Amino acid sequence: MILIFPDERPVFLREVNNNMYKVGPYFWAKVSSELPFSILMPSVFGCITYFSVGLNPTAGNFFLFLLTLILIYNAASGYSLIISAIFSNKQVAVTLTPVLIVPFMLFAGFFVATSSIPVWLREFEYISIYKYGYQALMQNEFTNNSAFLCAAQTTDGVTTYNNFVNGCGANPVGQIGDMTCGIALFLLFVLYVICYMISWFILHKLSHDHEI
Repeated sequence: MILIFPDERPVFLREVNNNMYKVGPYFWAKVSSELPFSILMPSVFGCITYFSVGLNPTAGNFFLFLLTLILIYNAASGYSLIISAIFSNKQVAVTLTPVLIVPFMLFAGFFVATSSIPVWLREFEYISIYKYGYQALMQNEFTNNSAFLCAAQTTDGVTTYNNFVNGCGANPVGQIGDMTCGIALFLLFVLYVICYMISWFILHKLSHDHEI
């Protein structure tokens, strides 16, 4: 997305300013035409990865895994569209992309525990696409997974078991938070919508700033 749109940008601005079409039809046609690919790519990747890694073998967990990947892919595409719409030079966009993305990765929870993130840096955590995707994937894999049960306590000779997510024993990854999979997916969808709305606004502003 970052490499493609800067090449389309001059054509888009020229045609919009010549009243060939409005920003809305162009934007939604672009999004809808790319949607099948945006669903197929993460789905193919997920189908290969899920069974080769040997993740939770239930159908429900598998489809939640695919849904999470699709939302991550599309939310990241929306964020990429924001970057490519702001910078007309794709070399500048590519150069700045790591600077604009790495903070969201650092505070997503898999490099640094969320409890260790300073309060003044929490805004990066709350708007991180990777945080909600990571939490959804971890909850989907480790919640109610019999492969990760541990003994919670033994009373009158009866041992009760609990999973790692619910606090029994050492957390296998050390980073799983209290956020449920459903909430993480909902917030990921919200970020997906927000990213595309912001990119739509930027394109609309560009069309007015470059009026002939």
